Amino acid sequence: MKSNVHVLWLFGIIGIIIIGSEAGTKWQKQDDKKPELLCYVCNSLYDTRCADPFDPYTLGYIDCNLKDPPGHLNSTLKPILCRKTVQRVDGKIRVVRGCGYIPDKRDDKECVRRLGTHNVQVTYCACKKSFCNGAHSLLTNPSISFKLGTAILLIKFTYF
Repeated sequence: MKSNVHVLWLFGIIGIIIIGSEAGTKWQKQDDKKPELLCYVCNSLYDTRCADPFDPYTLGYIDCNLKDPPGHLNSTLKPILCRKTVQRVDGKIRVVRGCGYIPDKRDDKECVRRLGTHNVQVTYCACKKSFCNGAHSLLTNPSISFKLGTAILLIKFTYF
């Protein structure tokens, strides 16, 4: 009977952590007609914190809806995704993160790698959720990492 109480207590704590961490973002929506698309915007050539491994807590982000599209695009285009591009030219790596305006059938799927002439390689990733251009691994997502780590600690201290 005592172990059942511990299990219920453990699941209750995990539930509170998950619900609490998700609830904090719901009030931040400003307008249902124009939802925020928050993306990291940086270039590792100018700021080494933009490179991988990426630490999203040390770098800012912007609401892409408040940013004008680049000059070479139609000014009526609206941002629809976040991008991360890794360029390798002659062994030098540059990471560029930003807002995206043109959809592609590969968005929200695996990253695409392209090889070019003269030792040029580009890996391109696009995703449609806020903050998704920070990292592309489940375990490097700050929210999931926090939840997973908390659950492991609770289980460890409850049963061992």
